[in-house]
Amino acid sequence: MTRYIFLACIAVVAVVSGWLFFAGYAPKKSEPPVVAPVAVTVAEVVQRELPLTISAVGRVEAKVSVAVKSRLDGQVAEVAFAEGQAVKKGQLLMRFDSAVLEAQRRQAEGILARDEAQLAKVKADYQRNLALVDQGFISQSGLSQSAADLHTAEANLRADRASLDNAQLQLSYARITAPMDGVAGALMLPVGGAAKFNDTTLLVINQIKPIYVSFSLPESQLARLKQAMSKGDVPVSASITGVALPIPGKLAFIDNAVDTTSGAITVKAVFANADGMLTPGQFAQVEVELGRLPNALVVPSQAIESGSEGPYAFVLNADMTVAIRQLKTGAETAQFRVVTAGLTAGERVVMTGQADLRDKAKVTVSGTPSAAKAPP
Repeated sequence: MTRYIFLACIAVVAVVSGWLFFAGYAPKKSEPPVVAPVAVTVAEVVQRELPLTISAVGRVEAKVSVAVKSRLDGQVAEVAFAEGQAVKKGQLLMRFDSAVLEAQRRQAEGILARDEAQLAKVKADYQRNLALVDQGFISQSGLSQSAADLHTAEANLRADRASLDNAQLQLSYARITAPMDGVAGALMLPVGGAAKFNDTTLLVINQIKPIYVSFSLPESQLARLKQAMSKGDVPVSASITGVALPIPGKLAFIDNAVDTTSGAITVKAVFANADGMLTPGQFAQVEVELGRLPNALVVPSQAIESGSEGPYAFVLNADMTVAIRQLKTGAETAQFRVVTAGLTAGERVVMTGQADLRDKAKVTVSGTPSAAKAPP
């Protein structure tokens, strides 16, 4: 009997010890983790007029570019322009050695003077022979010969004058002048260099006031572009590195055919370029304004996300939480999008930090809320 009591006590002790052991090491129920607020930036939804624009990357082109070449064989004697500087039409750029040409001109003048004297003599002989034939002192054939000599002398004189004109023209080619207003490029033939007729390029002059910016647009925009042009001048702005404000211009040219390989069409805009900030060959970010949408509800494009149910945005609530709002959107520009349903003016939407957000998430706003202001 004592043995059974002893075994029962041992069993009780074992059970109690086991319970105490597992109770001491059993995992405690965990508390839900504390989620820190997500730092975001927000923008205010505004209602205003929105310019409808098309963006493209273009390249600046000279309105006219002329390669100045030599019009004679000769040697450069003087350079009268500064590289990279503005030149005026008719301004002396270079001068060739003209000693040979001046000698040819003097020779032509001498031949002309000689033949003028010869013509005067032949003309006097013809007048005298007219009187002599009436008196019977010379035959009719002698008078005909005198008339032929007169016509020959007159023809020689005309040829001499043409030769002198040519000599003077060749001499004028020794002076290289600017064919238009523009900017002179690098000198390609120094003093002492020999040029060949219509072969050697001396310099290139670019007309940059006004100037073109050439760019390509997809053919899907062609109809909108032509409709805008039919209503008047189409405003275009060009932005370049180092210049804070866009440079205003207008659409000047639409090519007459779409490139069948790329499906794009070449377009050119013209800019006054009074300050010379646009330079041929330079890249420019171009925006073409096709019209304006009045009273549009506008948000920055980066505030709108795409989901399985369509576009949506995170809207900031008064308690510093966000709510997912499904949207209907309309026209879009490079920076802004029109919202036709889902938002009201004055609400604030999240612009950055969306990747870390969910519905009803707590947020902190970094910086000052900005308004979704479209460019004027």
